[in-house]
Amino acid sequence: MKAKIPISVTLTLVLSMMLVWNASEAKSKKQLDSRKLLETSSKKLGEEKQWTTRLEQGEHIAWDTPGWGTLKAAYTRILKKPDKVKIDQDNSAYDHPFYRCYYLNGDDSWYMVNLNVGRNPNVASSLKRLIERADGIRYYLASADTFLRVLQIDGDSLIPAKSLHRAGCILRGDTVIWDIDPRTNIPARRIEGKRVYILEDYRRIDGRMVPFHITVYDDGRKAEEFLWKTVAFDLEIDESIFEEYRPEQAK
Repeated sequence: MKAKIPISVTLTLVLSMMLVWNASEAKSKKQLDSRKLLETSSKKLGEEKQWTTRLEQGEHIAWDTPGWGTLKAAYTRILKKPDKVKIDQDNSAYDHPFYRCYYLNGDDSWYMVNLNVGRNPNVASSLKRLIERADGIRYYLASADTFLRVLQIDGDSLIPAKSLHRAGCILRGDTVIWDIDPRTNIPARRIEGKRVYILEDYRRIDGRMVPFHITVYDDGRKAEEFLWKTVAFDLEIDESIFEEYRPEQAK
């Protein structure tokens, strides 16, 4: 004789299955909404428009550096996909005795500081990260493992907005967060670990929205600022600039 399952137990099992299904569906919708928010923002920024070279020129400020105080520099950053970067940082333009350049060319990276050249793994990783993520949100949409979202947050002392939409993703174990202005769908802030990037003064350049003022906070401390005067895409760049000062490989 078949055993009868009490109605109360049956109802409990059905309700449990519904709760699990609803939780799974809610999680899926949450991730889908987050991706949709980032896709909308990426489209607003014009990131779908491909580029090969990017040239940024302006001023760099390093705040409260140990032993030197605040340092200003004339600053030029050149990127050429897929794997070339040159950064020209001339502090001597503001009465500081520093002139430095940083280079990435394929798998090789090096620096030149006051005509002294060398290699440093931190320089290499920083420049590789820069060119890897140069496409902004579009890169994370293609590469992230998981997407997260908080529907709404209040503004704060860094961004005095009434409300922002927060979207985030997890990329190789690291969480990256964007706070997006719902009125414009443009990011006002990006958070990566202890570093916070405030993105301001957006201007339209060749169909793309580019922040011309970027302030970086590191572990709560104002660390540096970039104030671009010009940003240009797809200019002809002489390949020889990515060979300057290259030191000989150690034998």
